[in-house]
Amino acid sequence: MASEIYLIDGSAFIYRAFHAVAPLTNSSGFQTNAVFGFVNMLKRLLNERSPEFIAVAFDSRGPVFRHAMYGDYKANRPSMPEELAGQIPYIKEAVGALGIKSYEEQGIEADDIIGSAVRQLTERGYQVIIVSGDKDLLQLVTENVQMWDPMNDRLMDRQAIEKKYQVGPEQLLDCFALTGDSSDNVPGVPGIGPKTSAKLINEFGTLENLYEQVDSLKKSKMKQNLIENREKAFLSRDLIRLKLDVDIPAELDGYRVGEADNERLRTLYSELGFTRLLKEVSSAEQIPEDGFILVTDDASLKELEKHLGSAQILAVDTETTSLDSRTTGVVGISLSTGKKQCWYLPLGHLDESGTPLSPQLSRESVRKVLQPFLQSEKLAKLGHNLKFDYAVLKHGLGIELGGPLIDTMVAAHLVEPVRRSFKLDDLCLDLDLKLTSFAAVTDGDKRADA
Repeated sequence: MASEIYLIDGSAFIYRAFHAVAPLTNSSGFQTNAVFGFVNMLKRLLNERSPEFIAVAFDSRGPVFRHAMYGDYKANRPSMPEELAGQIPYIKEAVGALGIKSYEEQGIEADDIIGSAVRQLTERGYQVIIVSGDKDLLQLVTENVQMWDPMNDRLMDRQAIEKKYQVGPEQLLDCFALTGDSSDNVPGVPGIGPKTSAKLINEFGTLENLYEQVDSLKKSKMKQNLIENREKAFLSRDLIRLKLDVDIPAELDGYRVGEADNERLRTLYSELGFTRLLKEVSSAEQIPEDGFILVTDDASLKELEKHLGSAQILAVDTETTSLDSRTTGVVGISLSTGKKQCWYLPLGHLDESGTPLSPQLSRESVRKVLQPFLQSEKLAKLGHNLKFDYAVLKHGLGIELGGPLIDTMVAAHLVEPVRRSFKLDDLCLDLDLKLTSFAAVTDGDKRADA
């Protein structure tokens, strides 16, 4: 089977991501939605299709060769918003960090880079998937070329083009020359839309044949428009026609996906505040489990009591059956006085049939040991969303937390109020730490984080 190469219309997707994704900002207020949307589009392609060969084409800045042909080319387009322009370097950095090659050339548009790549690659027998929603690129579709729009998961091949436009891909250029393109300020012939252009090209075959036989058309406003706008029709075709001689690699190595540079990605995602993406490339060290102790009998509970007697600070977390802190059942309690001093006390784990698992501690024995420490006015208690654990312990075990209470969720909000996630595991990643889960009792149990 011939190798498949994916050619991505980068510039088009930059705009689409910018408008499709709600405005996002990082902690410094820098807008990031275009980067986020673009990166997720690339990751979807990588994850769903596992391509071996990809390249992204970008427009160059400033005028292109088409402006020399027609000074008003794209004259109706507003300038790029500053919030988007500032994101483009980050998008290009993300592409490179993901191991994907990108191409651009001064005075050339992304469509022309893609067209030139398609010409060279198909001549060598490769299959090409153009990743875009731009109709101008449909003129490149052949038996070896398809266009896929991941935004709506639409694949355009010859049959799809013939169904939508009523002409074959090789006739689209002449059809588009007649209809023009308002988005690019390509004039076309006034009054001629897609249906009429398809009818004319199907009847006459080409734009040249249409104008050679234009006198055979019956008198009408359309005929008059065709005659009066002959120059515009051929100019429009020249503007829409893709340049196919851009210097672009012809061999597969120019499109081969390399290894992702996780260090670059971590730096980029951290700066932009992409917490979820950062987890995927995190270098955070997982806390070792050698200091985790499962307390299931009176002897180990007594050892815990001795250790807590010299504690300076005590981290507290409860495992519960629901998020209603007043009525929830207490499944277990996690305690820690340091990285290698962590305990889990199982109280209410059940198997699939609802039968209590064994061994577990009684509520009364746990209350008797922990109450003096948890209610101590001198021992500081640390927790994440501590008010939840405060209410759970009070209503579930009759223990009311005392002493200095330190809530890391509140602290994180005070330090960085604009961050999007205050989850404990996300905050730990900022410190290059990864929460460790461990089995509290036997199979089917609830798991505790430390």
